[in-house]
Amino acid sequence: MKFYKTIPLIALFVQMMSMPVFSQEICMEDSLQFEVYALGFEIDTLKAEIVRLQNDNARIKERNRLLILSNDTLTVVNEEIQAELNEKNTLLEEKIRILQQKEILFAEKEQLYKDAINTSNIDKAKIEGLVEAKNASIEGKNKEIELLQNSINEKDLNISNKDIQLRKISDERDRYFKMADTLRERLKDSQIILMRQEEELKYTKKRAEEAEAKVLAATNRKKKVRVIQGLAMRFFPTPEWDIMPSVLDDGTYQNIIINRNSSKVEFDLIVGASLMLWDLSKHSQKFTQDLGIYIGFGGNNIFKNFYLGPSYKFLDFLHISTGINIAQYTLLADNYSVGSVLPAGWSIQTTKQWKITGFFSLSFDLEFLSYIGKK
Repeated sequence: MKFYKTIPLIALFVQMMSMPVFSQEICMEDSLQFEVYALGFEIDTLKAEIVRLQNDNARIKERNRLLILSNDTLTVVNEEIQAELNEKNTLLEEKIRILQQKEILFAEKEQLYKDAINTSNIDKAKIEGLVEAKNASIEGKNKEIELLQNSINEKDLNISNKDIQLRKISDERDRYFKMADTLRERLKDSQIILMRQEEELKYTKKRAEEAEAKVLAATNRKKKVRVIQGLAMRFFPTPEWDIMPSVLDDGTYQNIIINRNSSKVEFDLIVGASLMLWDLSKHSQKFTQDLGIYIGFGGNNIFKNFYLGPSYKFLDFLHISTGINIAQYTLLADNYSVGSVLPAGWSIQTTKQWKITGFFSLSFDLEFLSYIGKK
């Protein structure tokens, strides 16, 4: 990889290094906190709805209890009215019987007058006594009829009062029935709303669990294997062989081999995995750190450019690695070196060789960075 190609990567690295760590940690937890707050708000709403439904249920039970009492009261009042009516019917029958007896006494009295008129031999005093006795009986019947009429009037008044009471209780019962129907409809609607909210809560909980699992997978600070990506600085730049004409003392030219890549180091974009071996984090420490082994690849051909060495993780997601780089390079063939003279018309003679050199790299947790990008 050429040095000028690594300039955007270096700029990206500097920009990410300048980002505050605390803002990254806050962004990392925002989604989960929002889900938790939303679930808490929905749970509080459901609890309030459950309390309201319980109150409605208690009111319906109270209305049912009052309806039962009203029904019992109506039953008792009906029984009392029925008893009053039976007593009134009995009194009326007694009044009719007395009236019939009174008519019989009037008939007997008229018969006495007729006998007195038709029979001249009957004693006048005896007739007057009989008439007075009949009048006394008639007077007694009249008083008895008057008392019966008073009792009948009293029964009519009681029945009228019972009718008014029965009408009030019936109206109140109808009102309670309407209230019970209204509360029953409200309870039914509330149960439907509650069922819908329970289903929504299940779906929201499932989403929260999935989001929490994703966040945990991305931000798990104790995971053993981490996929990381970053920049590596290796200490054997890739040669760029070229032919350059050189003027001799006699004015003639000769072709010499040169290496146009005169850098001492070369940057390479690498990706690999870090395996944690020792956890160095303390219990009260805010950020984690550990030591592990890094295995990675780099360059355009990842199968010809390997990185291997120890890795140190700090601040939860930054990794520093150093070790050996095993890569295949295009080198000069035997008997050729920089400055060697090529015969006219010859090309540079090269060969493919593997070299082991040192490297130093700074990488980031790839899953963590992808999570930050989604945020």
